[in-house]
Amino acid sequence: MRPPSRIDVSERRFFGLTFRQLAILATAAALALGCLVGLRTWPFWLRIVLVLVSAAVGLVWAFWQSQGQTLEQRLLDVLVFNRRTRYLLHRAVRDQGQARAAWPTAEAMPAAHRRKVPQAAVINWSPALLWITANALGLSILMLLTLWLIQGGARQLELLWHPL
Repeated sequence: MRPPSRIDVSERRFFGLTFRQLAILATAAALALGCLVGLRTWPFWLRIVLVLVSAAVGLVWAFWQSQGQTLEQRLLDVLVFNRRTRYLLHRAVRDQGQARAAWPTAEAMPAAHRRKVPQAAVINWSPALLWITANALGLSILMLLTLWLIQGGARQLELLWHPL
C-alpha cells in the first residue's frame, strides 16, 4: 500500500519535532554529555562552555530556517552553485542589453484564468523555548542517570536497597 501522494512524509512529527530535528538534538546532547563526562581532566568551566556551545549549535542546526530552507539545504545550495559547470561562463562577453527583461503593461496582458492549485496541509506549530528547554533538561537528566547506573550506580542502589 502506498502513502497518499499529498502527504509529505518528511514532516511527520514525534512529540512535535521532526525526525531530523530529533536526530540532530540527540547527537548534540550526546556530544554535550561526552564533553561533560568524558573530559574530566579539563577544568569544569571549560567543560561547561563546551556543553553550552554544542547545545547552541544543535539548537540552531535543528530549528534555524531561512526562506523555508534548513541549514543543510542552504549549504547544499551554496555548494551546488559554486560547483556548477557554467559558473562564470561567458561573463565578460555578454551584450549590454542581454540581461534586460521587457515586462508587458497591465493593459497589454489578457485576463488569464487561474486554476486553483491544491495546497498541502501545513502545520503551523513550532515548539516554544520553554518546551525545548524542559525536554533538553529531561533528556540530559535521563542520560546522566543512565551513565551513573552503568558506571556503578546500580551496585550502590543494590547496596542501599538490600538492608530495607
